[in-house]
Amino acid sequence: MEQEPLVSIIIPVYKVEKFLDECVKSVVAQTYRNLEILLVDDGSPDNCPAMCDAWAARDPRIRVIHKPNGGLSDARNSGIAEAIGAYIYFADSDDTVAPTLVEDCLNAMREYDADLVMFQFDTISENNKPLLSNYRHNDFTEVQVLTPVEVIKKQVKAEIDGYFWAFLAPASTYQGTGFSFPVGRKIEDLSRICNVIGEATRVVRLPKALYHYRMREGSITASWDPQLTRDWTRAADDREEYIVHRFPELKGFMTLQQLNFFANLDYETMRQSLIAGLKIDPEDADALRRRIEGLTKSADEGDEPVPETLRELLGLLKLGIAKVADGTFGKADGTFGKADGSSTDGDAENDDVTLADRFRDMREDWRQLRIQRIEDAEERKAERKAARNGVTFESVSH
Repeated sequence: MEQEPLVSIIIPVYKVEKFLDECVKSVVAQTYRNLEILLVDDGSPDNCPAMCDAWAARDPRIRVIHKPNGGLSDARNSGIAEAIGAYIYFADSDDTVAPTLVEDCLNAMREYDADLVMFQFDTISENNKPLLSNYRHNDFTEVQVLTPVEVIKKQVKAEIDGYFWAFLAPASTYQGTGFSFPVGRKIEDLSRICNVIGEATRVVRLPKALYHYRMREGSITASWDPQLTRDWTRAADDREEYIVHRFPELKGFMTLQQLNFFANLDYETMRQSLIAGLKIDPEDADALRRRIEGLTKSADEGDEPVPETLRELLGLLKLGIAKVADGTFGKADGTFGKADGSSTDGDAENDDVTLADRFRDMREDWRQLRIQRIEDAEERKAERKAARNGVTFESVSH
């Protein structure tokens, strides 16, 4: 009988004494038993170090790594260096996992001859109550078997989230390859997710929620600060650099998708920073503006046309950024002039137009653009189907 492979589960631990026991309990209860569980105490100042040691005394599969505080990336890197399993899985210490997570992933690897398994997740509150969520990541109902390039395209288009706890991968992806999480930065998952996908040979996605993601105050993404703007940008650049180097044929695709990223995903970063009064640093705003301009120029020189609506959204986004970078953000409530930068004095219709209003309008425009794209895709699909059946459509009304 083939020996079951050892799976290393790395759990960084920092100031989560309220949730730690529940997390570890869900991991040790896995139906798949051949586990190495690494609790990485990242210099936690509360009772977590003692709780980790207590768990290690109870279960011989658990090892504790005590280290000075260095952040999530540093803790994960320490776990990678110590892991001896054939596969590595990352869990966050304030979340919980389904009892069959490891077993389901390994079974899927064997059944579909895959070496990377992704799965769905749900969300829970601090009190373990199920929360409604609508992640595009979970928007599939059948098993998907994909190539790495197909998965990378889905990830870049935000159809697959970048959470490292949402997949199981071979240890060889992380060890001996120069892989490491960026220390001192947040948004570390986005910056490295495609490095893992790109080294796979076949990817399978399971339509099963195997992870319970806890939404709570005090988490990294719940506590917004201006540094996240910078880290979002660096993460997007890291991702693009890897993809273009590993898959040169995706260069044109990445240029256009990076524009989408700044017009859509990164919009949320800047909206929260500005509207919450946290202010983007002028140098960061200027760097973002230059980055968008550079991507737009590259896209114009490429083969794939930039949709006109996207150009309008990017122009609006650059306007908001420019107001910060140029120090002309204006009043305390964030109001500023017309879209052409001129004053609104004497123009009642344009008086008191706020940055929040402009971003809100931009978001709605972008939503409508997506709806239009879906409708257009459905129309083309109907036309192709009709053509196969010998029917010709002169026009299709919406």
